[in-house]
Amino acid sequence: MAIHPKISPRIINSIATLYNDVNRIFMEYIDNAIDSADQNWFDESSNAYSQPIEIVVHIKGRGHKDAEVTVTDNCFGITNFTKVVESIGDSDKKAQGFTNGQFGFGIYSFMAACSDLELISKEVGKSAQHLPLNREQFDKKAVEDVRIPNPKETKHFPHSSGTQINLHGFDKDVWRNVNGKSLKEEVEKHFELILRRGNLTVKILDQSGEEMLCVPFDYNNFEGEVYEDYIEHFDLESGRSHKVKEIWKLNNPVHIFLKMTKGIVLNKPPVFVSKGRRICEIKDVKSFKSKHKSDIWGHASVTGFIDLKDLLGPTIARNDFKSDKNSRALFAELVELEELIIDYVKRSNEHADEKHYQQLEDTLNKALSKLARVDAMKFRTTYLSGGDKNLSGGSIGTGYEEGSGDRDFGDGEIENPGEGVGEDEGEGLGTKEIGRDLPGGSTEGDQAKNEELFADSEFKGKERKKSGFNIHISDAEPQIDVETQKQLRSLLSGDQIVIFKKHPDFQKRVRPGRQGDSKITHRLLAYISGEITVHYKDQFYNKHENGQPEYNKNMFVGMAEFIYQLEEMLSPLDNKNLSELS
Repeated sequence: MAIHPKISPRIINSIATLYNDVNRIFMEYIDNAIDSADQNWFDESSNAYSQPIEIVVHIKGRGHKDAEVTVTDNCFGITNFTKVVESIGDSDKKAQGFTNGQFGFGIYSFMAACSDLELISKEVGKSAQHLPLNREQFDKKAVEDVRIPNPKETKHFPHSSGTQINLHGFDKDVWRNVNGKSLKEEVEKHFELILRRGNLTVKILDQSGEEMLCVPFDYNNFEGEVYEDYIEHFDLESGRSHKVKEIWKLNNPVHIFLKMTKGIVLNKPPVFVSKGRRICEIKDVKSFKSKHKSDIWGHASVTGFIDLKDLLGPTIARNDFKSDKNSRALFAELVELEELIIDYVKRSNEHADEKHYQQLEDTLNKALSKLARVDAMKFRTTYLSGGDKNLSGGSIGTGYEEGSGDRDFGDGEIENPGEGVGEDEGEGLGTKEIGRDLPGGSTEGDQAKNEELFADSEFKGKERKKSGFNIHISDAEPQIDVETQKQLRSLLSGDQIVIFKKHPDFQKRVRPGRQGDSKITHRLLAYISGEITVHYKDQFYNKHENGQPEYNKNMFVGMAEFIYQLEEMLSPLDNKNLSELS
């Protein structure tokens, strides 16, 4: 007798496309194992399991044709195989506060990476059951066309109870991204708090046979200031005509833990954690209308987490939260706390306050602002189509129409060039919406007008400095990249490009001037242009391609061209003393 799903089979394949990172697929199977152990052996008071729990991910094969990944655990096992098929989209774990499953879909995430999955599971005192699943089985129009055979008994299982997932038939382009080191890093990020539990072992075996133990991140390894707080209740207002304050006490307080590291860049922004699992970086949650996504949640030296316990439910893509009373109350509370947190961040980083090259910074910001506007328009004419119009010649100057913003010249003609030019500029620069033009920046910036783009125009408007970034020449010691252990020449912190003046490569390119201050050399201008371009273009392509685009030669040609243009704009500074810039 065959088993049938209760939802449209083609929807299952569509949902699988949400898994665009193969490591997130493996997380689902590790997650299912942890859920099974949690329901039966986890003691919250001791933060430990009552018996040893072991989860092993074994990566086998050199090429995609012989590739196989197995995820084996010694947990409780699957109690009802029929529900695995019938209850897609309706997990019975979602009502249990201590387990993570909600959608009953995770086991089918394999469809985004490979064609076949074998499910073997054994309950204590029972025989192991075997159920094969294939991606093509679900490529049907109707539910009744999907015929999943009933599971069969098998003697091949290494533990007295538990589950084993065997994945094979990997897509070639997916298999390129499978490796033990990156999987270990993802496990340690995704299950950071769970890995702290006693009696739990998670390890990775790669193709070479190397065994890698997944360990929790230790914040004590890095010097810095800690901000820690607990939200135990929300102060709410109810009623329309007569507002009544209501205190809503939480069953499980929300735990805020932030650390401001000193002299090192971890590349580990604070994250939201739900039921012990990382959901996403706080700065990326669209429904959280934060005022400080750059200078707190995206700050290069701030790391940590907000542990939500079971308060919020993530979306199916696990990159945001469902909009409900709980999320609105929490986010409102966090917005209020941000004013306290931002002061704490500033105080804790006073040791790194820099003496800048103020005049040089201003000059760099102005140059980048002008070049960024031209660069945004060049991108628009080369790549974009549809509702946005390309550059077009007009009767006076050159006009264009943007996809967002309030006042644009639609036909390339300026009827009254003397009125309002450069003053009413609308929303056009910044990163809040995809429709904006330029990368960087925490707020909607200025919208480029024709006259600002072409400095020689007699109708030049009020000069703007915003490019989406602020450039800062830092007097602090160069921070250290935790992965390479090398000094950073520069970094992007929020919307600020920080260039470290004390880096040896910077120091090689300056020389003493006659007035005793530093002299700007051509080599220094080339160096600064290169550092700025790296961060600008990285954000530029991330923004316009909705993520890093695939490699192509034009990307590097464009980057080189941007460096040359910026260097040319800065050439008047060559051989000048810093004191001359004022």
